[in-house]
Amino acid sequence: MKSRTLRIAIVGCGTAGPAAAILLKRQGHDVVLFERAAECKAVGAGFLLQPSGMVVLRELGILDEVLSHAAKVDRLHVLDVDGDTLLDLDYRELGKGSFGAGLHRPVLLHHLIECMREAAVEVRWGWEIDSAERADRCWTLRAVSGEECGGFDLLVVADGARSKLRDLAGSGGVNRGYPWGAHWFIGSNNDVFPENELYQVVDGTRRLGGFLATGRDLDGGDPMVSLFWSIRIADDAKLRARPLEDWKREILNHCPRAADLLDQITAWDQVLTARYGDVRMRRWYGDGIVVLGDAAHAMSPQLGQGVNLALADASCIADCLAKHPLSEALARYQR
Repeated sequence: MKSRTLRIAIVGCGTAGPAAAILLKRQGHDVVLFERAAECKAVGAGFLLQPSGMVVLRELGILDEVLSHAAKVDRLHVLDVDGDTLLDLDYRELGKGSFGAGLHRPVLLHHLIECMREAAVEVRWGWEIDSAERADRCWTLRAVSGEECGGFDLLVVADGARSKLRDLAGSGGVNRGYPWGAHWFIGSNNDVFPENELYQVVDGTRRLGGFLATGRDLDGGDPMVSLFWSIRIADDAKLRARPLEDWKREILNHCPRAADLLDQITAWDQVLTARYGDVRMRRWYGDGIVVLGDAAHAMSPQLGQGVNLALADASCIADCLAKHPLSEALARYQR
């Protein structure tokens, strides 16, 4: 027996939040999504959409639109500084036409938001939810502005790795930052790196440079590539205090073919820093609450694997609610 029609609050408009909102709205639930940003704005480098994520985008009905902007990635190729191959994986060996897709995050978010609009999901932009309370089996959400919105049967927490609300599930767990992060930049590929592969160069366990073809942005234009360069987060300020050319030279020593891409960087403010963390929960749900995506299980970055897992979470909770009453659906989501 499926769940009754529910009033559902979803906090967070990254990947899991919008995907869950669309699927649950299509089931007939009353869905309201809350996002602290005043407008749609994705942040982050390019990522690799995997076949698992594509299954969910097909379910949402936006796969073709998303892939029209993507670079079709057939190969994961990792070399050491001497040019010897350490890893060479070909999606085509999996059969079934499998491939990855290099994408800009704003492309995916744009199509998710358009799909929410078509599904008539209510979105409240500029609502930074600071706390939530449950009484008489209903949730009331409070924003930092003092505004409140209540009467929700289910609270879906999808506000990312730095979630303010995950502890409401009552399960405890681990939330810690990693000492390692990355500098990243997105620029024009100019036919330097293969359009069909992820190319990485490593030097032991402390130096890694990655170059991922990430297709075209929403306005079209030339094919782009995302650069990732591993750093110790504690060294970030010290690195940025040095001349930019020193940083470029270190990358060129490991990957000379990056010269054209690095020439596009003329100031440190073009280079962003990505910080990562580890989130683990003993249980991803509580009474009338469920946690999705990075809020539930952030991990070491694997070129955006968190996006693919977030899409899977959204599909899973929607499927559980389509088949079972609320309390049983949440327990089955955990399994």
